[in-house]
Amino acid sequence: MNRSHLLTSLIVGMVVAAPLAAQQQTAKVPEPRTATIQVNDSLKIKPSPELQKSLDDLAAAVQALALRIASDPQLRAAAIQAASSFVATAQQAVAEQSVALQEGLKAAAERIAAVGAAQAAQQQKAKKP
Repeated sequence: MNRSHLLTSLIVGMVVAAPLAAQQQTAKVPEPRTATIQVNDSLKIKPSPELQKSLDDLAAAVQALALRIASDPQLRAAAIQAASSFVATAQQAVAEQSVALQEGLKAAAERIAAVGAAQAAQQQKAKKP
């Protein structure tokens, strides 16, 4: 059980840390002699009015459900039971897929290291006249 928590935390940490590390590396390395092209790595989406209304309605329904669960002891007990079942299922899935997850993390780490090495090589080329 503790092993699956650790593995899940590690996965979440890798997912969060990789984009942050990439942002920090690109922010620290300006190339003085070449023209820079800014590439946005995120997509800005403006929802349509219909979608925005649906999202607002969904948020209101979720909030109403949360308030109802908080005030009704039977619903609270059922929600806790459902959440416990979800956590148990997630732990079982992580345990069953731990080898695949470890291989994926290893491949991601190798890819991050390769990108870092390529950036370092590019920096070395840019520094030499």
